[in-house]
Amino acid sequence: MQEELVQKAAGPLPAQHAVAPKRPRGQERQQALIEAGLQLTASRRWSEVTVSDIAQAIGCSVGTFYTRFHNKEAYFAVLQQLLADVLQQRLDAFHAAPEREGETPAQFLQAWVGLMVHSFRLHRGLYAAALGQTQQQPREANTAHPLAQVRLVTRKRLTAAMARWPQWRGEAAAARLGFAHQMLHGLLVSAVLTDPGPVRLDEAALVAQTAAALGAYLGIEPDHRDTQP
Repeated sequence: MQEELVQKAAGPLPAQHAVAPKRPRGQERQQALIEAGLQLTASRRWSEVTVSDIAQAIGCSVGTFYTRFHNKEAYFAVLQQLLADVLQQRLDAFHAAPEREGETPAQFLQAWVGLMVHSFRLHRGLYAAALGQTQQQPREANTAHPLAQVRLVTRKRLTAAMARWPQWRGEAAAARLGFAHQMLHGLLVSAVLTDPGPVRLDEAALVAQTAAALGAYLGIEPDHRDTQP
């Protein structure tokens, strides 16, 4: 389920965080270490994961880890940047998809909610770890966080996409869409941290019910074109 991130790790990583592999074997180890971190953060808090855990997961030594990454903090920074890059690619693909043409506002909203929920489901452990880290930092520092930047872009792209319908143009419409995005993000953050329910993150009903709730707030009528009488 993490193939996109692992494939992204095959490319050059930031020099301030990682040492560029000189041989194919080093490249393979780098990708394996990235995959190990993704798997470990899917079930454990980042604070509970040690460098030894990461190395042991792929059968290498702690020393090998440090030949690829400067330290645990640098390694985690790489994971977060990779996630931000993949989310941006996924967002671009969503908005450029042919199926965006001809959608009603209700159909677009449901597809957009589905995209957001899918990303949080797929990377819930990494999101939870990143959120735990940002809670310990000054608010000003968090605005530069890679995931915070993706969140800002996501909100802007939502506003731009909805503006193809005349009623969703202007400052008032943008403000309502911004708050709808804030509500969805808050719901998903709560889900990855505690998943309190009653509709949980992995349940299929979450997308439809969330889209319906946001649609009601925005005044978007449900689309019944495909409903049989």
